[in-house]
Amino acid sequence: MPVYFISENENGDYDNLRIKIGISGDVPKRLKQLRTGSPYKLKLMGWIQAENDRKLEKELHDKYKDFNTHLEWFELGVEDILEELKLHSTDSYISVNDNAFEVTSYDRKGVPEFVGAWQWTEVEFDEFCPSCGWGGGLDYNENYGGERCLNCGLVANNL
Repeated sequence: MPVYFISENENGDYDNLRIKIGISGDVPKRLKQLRTGSPYKLKLMGWIQAENDRKLEKELHDKYKDFNTHLEWFELGVEDILEELKLHSTDSYISVNDNAFEVTSYDRKGVPEFVGAWQWTEVEFDEFCPSCGWGGGLDYNENYGGERCLNCGLVANNL
C-alpha cells in the first residue's frame, strides 16, 4: 500500500507545513475522509509505493518524531518531503497540479511562464514526470527523439 503525505494547504510557509504521514490502500478515498473532519483544506503532496508499508511508515514517523504535532501529523518543510520522495525514486510519485504547464504570464522578453508540475516547489523533469508524477522522471529515448516517461509514456521533444 502507498505511504502518503497529505498537507494542510492553507499555510503559505512551505518550510513549516503540517503534514500527515500515513498508509492507505485507497489514497483518494482517505484524502476525502480526512477532508470531512478537517477545518483546513488538505491536499495530497505525494506517495511512495512500499512493499513493506507499515515498516516505512514507522521509519518515517521515527525519523521525524521531533517534529510530531499530533498522532501522524508532523511540522515539516517541503524539502523534507521532496527528499523522501527522491530517496524512493521509482517507487514514488508527486501529486501533479491539474493545471501544470498552463501559461500564467509572459516575462519582459515575451517568454511564457508556466505553472509548475508540483504546487510546493520546482521539480526537475528528470526527477519526476510532469504528467503522472512518477519518481523515475523522464529519460532521453532515441526511438522517440526526446524525453520519455517509462511509467505513463509521455514524450516531450522540446525539453
